[in-house]
Amino acid sequence: MAVRRARSQPPVERAQIVRSLTAAQESDTSVRKGYLWHQATEELYLWDQVVAEAGRHAAAAVAGHLDGDELRDAAQQAAHRIAQARDLLREWHGERAEYPLDEEVLAGVLRPAPSLLARARRRGDLQRLEADLARRPVHLDRPGATWAATWHSDGTLTADRDDGLCVRGWSATPDAVGQALQSFEATSRHRPQITLSLHGERPEAPAAESYVSGIGRADVLRAFDADRAALEATVAAITELQQTWPEHEISDRVRAATTQLQADAPQSPYFNLYNPQREHAWAFSESAAWVRTDAIVQAVDEVWGDFDRSEASRGPSWIPRATHGLLTTEPEQLAAFVRHHLAEEPEISLGVINGPAGPLYNVSSGGAHRTHLFRILGLPWVIAKLYARIPPRRFDVASVIDTAKGMTEIEHVGRGWHTLLERGLLHGRIRYEGAFAVLDLDHTPAPWLLGDAALASAYNTAYERVYPGALAELGIPTAALTGRKAWEQWLYG
Repeated sequence: MAVRRARSQPPVERAQIVRSLTAAQESDTSVRKGYLWHQATEELYLWDQVVAEAGRHAAAAVAGHLDGDELRDAAQQAAHRIAQARDLLREWHGERAEYPLDEEVLAGVLRPAPSLLARARRRGDLQRLEADLARRPVHLDRPGATWAATWHSDGTLTADRDDGLCVRGWSATPDAVGQALQSFEATSRHRPQITLSLHGERPEAPAAESYVSGIGRADVLRAFDADRAALEATVAAITELQQTWPEHEISDRVRAATTQLQADAPQSPYFNLYNPQREHAWAFSESAAWVRTDAIVQAVDEVWGDFDRSEASRGPSWIPRATHGLLTTEPEQLAAFVRHHLAEEPEISLGVINGPAGPLYNVSSGGAHRTHLFRILGLPWVIAKLYARIPPRRFDVASVIDTAKGMTEIEHVGRGWHTLLERGLLHGRIRYEGAFAVLDLDHTPAPWLLGDAALASAYNTAYERVYPGALAELGIPTAALTGRKAWEQWLYG
């Protein structure tokens, strides 16, 4: 029998908070210096107290064997109060946009009590998370590699593929391990075949994310030495340039190669669809491997060979100097030269965006200069540390476009998702919050298709260049891959 829950204090009326915030604005003589929130925080702190009190009630209820329904109700009520406060702040700040919002202060003020979150997850969130994850593999229609994986109760993940590839990472629950490894499959359509060992009991709540030791220098060196064919092909390409580019022509040749690359393969925009979404933090994974250089489609500095750095040595002259050093190295020393500059120096770090025929990559935290160099010289392979996140389960319009662009763009997002769903390029459910489409995602073989027309068309073009015909096999006509207008006509026409 359920234990009766103690009643909490009634929520503060919205009008009262509006009056309080307005009064704070009028009385704060330092608003022009950006300190309005020093006074407003006292009003907002009330919300933190409400949630903390709800957490204490929830903890006491669990001790009294409260049933799950009442506990979930309490958590939902607390979450609703926080959402109301967040909406109020957006409205208030939008009307007074001249005063910047102190997001760091608000992040502390509106943080739910940890005790409440932990108990709510134990009764509801983990089950929903596991159900969402269970739907995803249904759409992976090709058998993948064989993996031996271990998941620890703190979320630490280690896995080894049958060909020797090593993956390290973190997963909120063992159910997310398959998604964490899928990014390192041959394509976005392959389902990893996993033998999973659990160290510690299966959790009642998702593991709390903490620092996890990932791929290190030793792993990069091991991957470098493991693929001799990639190293030999890269050394052979450098040797060919040594034979065909006279030393006195290196600068001119670099200039011409840079211009040609920029014309033939301009960089795609940074793939940022997962960035606004907290739910991608279900799992992340790291590995190290040789990758196709032409599959790196974004490398921090948007124009090939054009660097904007404060240090003169890292500016536009870097590529010609590095090329000269590479092409004047003795052939028998090239393998050691490449090993030193790619594997022993700080590694090139790439974000993985898997697709229907293989992955594309963005440079993430390091290696932009060396990536530009290898792309400009047309070298076939580069060793890198690889980082992957699994897609979030929920996308809204604000995660895809700047909603300030207006209702036409907002409506286009929903129409585009419906088209992708109808044509089998997207699996999930679309619902609406007012006029705003919300996508509950199961799977898409080409994740960039969820973006706006500029992002999707740029990645379509890049993917067609790297993996010719792969998108046509999904059902996208070749004519729709020629540019943004063609893509919009096919998607919205």
